[in-house]
Amino acid sequence: MHCIYMQINVTFGYYTCKKDANMLKRERQDQILKLLREEKKVYSTDLSVRLNVSEDTIRRDLKELANEGKLLKIHGGALNTSQKVYSYQEEEIFDHDKKLVMAEKALELIEDNDVLIIGGGTTNFELVSLMPPDLGVTVFTYSLPIAMRLSEHPKIDVILFGGKLMKSAQVTIGLDMIQYISKIRADKCFLGASGIDMNTGLMEIDWEVSQLKKAIIAVSDQVVVMSTSEKIDTKQRFRVSGLESIHTLITEVDSYDGKLAGYRSRGIQVI
Repeated sequence: MHCIYMQINVTFGYYTCKKDANMLKRERQDQILKLLREEKKVYSTDLSVRLNVSEDTIRRDLKELANEGKLLKIHGGALNTSQKVYSYQEEEIFDHDKKLVMAEKALELIEDNDVLIIGGGTTNFELVSLMPPDLGVTVFTYSLPIAMRLSEHPKIDVILFGGKLMKSAQVTIGLDMIQYISKIRADKCFLGASGIDMNTGLMEIDWEVSQLKKAIIAVSDQVVVMSTSEKIDTKQRFRVSGLESIHTLITEVDSYDGKLAGYRSRGIQVI
């Protein structure tokens, strides 16, 4: 009888401890959300000190809250999802029909469990908008609209590269980002093009964006460039990479269009 009594007490004590631990986690996560509402952005290292727990515990909390759609997880911390972040409207997207065709083609290249780096721009925004709810991938991006759109997806892990905000394009840039990117590895990257031609390769209007894309290409096993046909055989100020670094070129026109023959002859998959 005595032994049975002791067993019940031990079991009850374990249940109580577990219940208390769950309560502590809920209270801690509530505190994180309260700080986000007040400060709009929080950092894992700072939360660790303020809440007196390890950074690993904070990272787990942020991931759980992000999965519940209560915050946007970024590198090193989190953003409040109630913040007003620019999102493209269909009527504001130039050549929307063409970019939708390219996005549909690009989606066919993505597989479950892929690690992706997705650049900025409206074509990539269309791509992430098409991702089905059962697709489970990890997405790194430097685009605020893309990160916010993916924050609504139930199975996609989103990591927003932190850096200086280029307000006109709603993307983050900076040398710190390039250093961070150099430490990751991606199965595929999806990049837009400001210009591309046979001699120079992929080009950009902005120098900082060109450096960012160079870093992304260097860590990606497959490089996918998406460009409307009007930008094929056009030049811009800053070179990103030669054609030898590009594996796939996606446009809105038929893949056997005469304008694309030279790119196919260079070993690029044209879709």
